[in-house]
Amino acid sequence: MASQPTTPIIVQLPDPPTPETTVADVLLQAIGLTGAFILIAFVAGIVIGGLLFRIRRSRRDAEDDGMQSLGL
Repeated sequence: MASQPTTPIIVQLPDPPTPETTVADVLLQAIGLTGAFILIAFVAGIVIGGLLFRIRRSRRDAEDDGMQSLGL
């Protein structure tokens, strides 16, 4: 009696379920992203304001039009 070739049994395990995205998750991510944009805009405003302040101050110091300054 001849034996038949055996074929391996393959068992595939399903992927674990992915966590659901809820409305609260989306809102928290949106608030975090908005907060990051606000922080970037705030820092950029401070930097640009400081640059403009220095530029105007240097121009004012360069122009000596005979006006008396209090030096505050």
